[in-house]
Amino acid sequence: MKKNISFIILLILIFSIITAVIINIKNPKRKNNDGKIEVVATLFPQYDFVKQIGGDKVNVTLLLPPGSESHTYEPTPQDMVLINESDMFIYTGEEMEPWAENLISGVKKDINVLDLSKTVKLINVEEFEKEHEEHTNHKDSEEHSDDEHEHEHEHEHEHNHTHTEDGHNHTYDPHIWLNPQYAIKMVESIENELCRIDPENASYYKKNAQNYISQISKLDEEIENTVNNSSNPKIAFGGAFAYAYFVERYNLDFISAYETCGESAEPSTVQVKEVIDYINENKIPVIFYKEYTTGNIAKTISEATGTKMLVFNTVHNVSKDEMNNGATYVSIMKDNLENLKQALK
Repeated sequence: MKKNISFIILLILIFSIITAVIINIKNPKRKNNDGKIEVVATLFPQYDFVKQIGGDKVNVTLLLPPGSESHTYEPTPQDMVLINESDMFIYTGEEMEPWAENLISGVKKDINVLDLSKTVKLINVEEFEKEHEEHTNHKDSEEHSDDEHEHEHEHEHEHNHTHTEDGHNHTYDPHIWLNPQYAIKMVESIENELCRIDPENASYYKKNAQNYISQISKLDEEIENTVNNSSNPKIAFGGAFAYAYFVERYNLDFISAYETCGESAEPSTVQVKEVIDYINENKIPVIFYKEYTTGNIAKTISEATGTKMLVFNTVHNVSKDEMNNGATYVSIMKDNLENLKQALK
């Protein structure tokens, strides 16, 4: 009799263990002190998307310190600890955060890793430049003098070498969220992952995601209408160029003093002159430059053309003040839209 009771107890214990394992597989959410999902995001767009979708069910941490550059960021041992204590780690692929690959190699197997670059078709930088070379000023022209040609060739060699050295030389443009339609895909990917690891709150995540998607869709429509209603849809960039997804989405003509999103080497006088000529010929009233940069080249162009200097934010990060004031992806892109309206007058 005692043996039978012991056997029954053993079966109950085994059944309980199996049930617990099955529940954990189906719902792999960690039970933190506050019962919320813990998420670590490398950049501001993912951080904001998680906040908008997760609401009060999720704690999200932005890995990149406010005001810092993602390309030059160096993760700390504390970052690795933070990620390993989370339920989900979100990044935008090795093009934007090459350092993230090293972090992932040390992530525990039960951490959900989400690479949002997998959700979209990435733009090959070299192919993009070739396609739009009539609007850029980095190709040798038959009109250039021999001296200009030699100077420009030397500059291109120096420029490419510098970017390769500092790890800031992209094969693909990583700023996918600057196309709002791609931002929507990012939101949907995060929504799906949160629903998978926390099915109890799936309806909550879905509702929040749809609300934010509606805001982004409205933003996308407003930008498209602004461009379509302009009689001169041409813009100029005097700073680091990180806007391939934006100009492609809205079919904008553009010129840029830089090939890529870094400012490690300044453009040649020939390149700057081409931007100045383009602005004067097309009567463009604004010269854009990137946030967290000096804007020196944009200032030179502005002084030569009388154009207004305005920031076109890449949204990859925010300042401490912006963070404290509740900046979102949509609010920053709306600021970009207001500046764009001035440029397309």
